[in-house]
Amino acid sequence: MSARDVIMQRLKAKKSPQEGAYPLPPVVTLGDQDASPERFEASLALMGGRMLSLQDGEGIEQAIRRAFPEMRNLCTAVPEVEGTLRIEDLETHEQADKVDVMVVRAAFGVAETGGIFLSEVELKDHLADVHLAQHLIVLLSKNELVGNMHNAYQERSEFRTAGYGVLMSGPSATADIQGVLIRGAQGVRSLSVIWA
Repeated sequence: MSARDVIMQRLKAKKSPQEGAYPLPPVVTLGDQDASPERFEASLALMGGRMLSLQDGEGIEQAIRRAFPEMRNLCTAVPEVEGTLRIEDLETHEQADKVDVMVVRAAFGVAETGGIFLSEVELKDHLADVHLAQHLIVLLSKNELVGNMHNAYQERSEFRTAGYGVLMSGPSATADIQGVLIRGAQGVRSLSVIWA
């Protein structure tokens, strides 16, 4: 067994504390509590993301194929989309590197930032593979929105139960070099959300 395997085995054996094992500090609710889909959509657009709407009679996979007509590999972590590859079937990061579009479902969204929360539950232990895809499509229920990060911390159990998690607001981007905005610098080039 390699050193890497030993480390990974120890990490997997180490479970996150059970809910309530360590009480969280009290949080004062601050900011705008508006958790409306309209606020989420506006914030997502500000962060470089976009909403992908379904046209009349169109299914989710059809909308994705319309939005990405040159797509070859559609990897999916959701039962609503068949795709060309299931996320559970990715065995190496090299396989994930060839994924054009990945479809996942977010546990919840934050209206203030247009952010979405993903953990090992939604990603089937494939967090790194999501960032290797070129484009990310996120299915999100309008009923799973919170107003801001204070609400997310107080109301969403995922912060206490997830082994790891990521909050994403739009695609990867950087403007470090000469103030030029580059999308997809360290992750996905685009992030689209579908209400589903």
